Amino acid sequence: MHLATDYIHPTPNGGRCRVRVYVPDEEGDAPVVLCSELPSNTGQSVTEAAEIIAGEIIPIISAHAGRAPVWIEHRPPGQGATDGRPETFELVLFSSLEVSEVLVESRWRKEVGTPTAWKRLDRAMVETLIGEAVH
Repeated sequence: MHLATDYIHPTPNGGRCRVRVYVPDEEGDAPVVLCSELPSNTGQSVTEAAEIIAGEIIPIISAHAGRAPVWIEHRPPGQGATDGRPETFELVLFSSLEVSEVLVESRWRKEVGTPTAWKRLDRAMVETLIGEAVH
């Protein structure tokens, strides 16, 4: 895997999250998205907005990588993002990765299916998956 992009992505209600996209070096492997809550986020959390953020990002990744990514939510340690608790990593499973357009408050937005499960991962598992340390 190698880091293809690392940027700040908007979330609903004026929020922001950090998105890192890792692209596989081996053909057939899935890309990985690490979507991190920012301590300064004042909008919707990455958990509350997962299907919206994924709906905006997955079509771009799928077009380049040829398949949908593995989606991981990350909450760094410290106040704000985790209310002082240790950092967390969660593999998010969605009911569908098919992107649809939804009308919300007279504005169209892209979404995937709703999150159906979160599977706890530890830092070592994520670092093994992406092939480098999480910073």
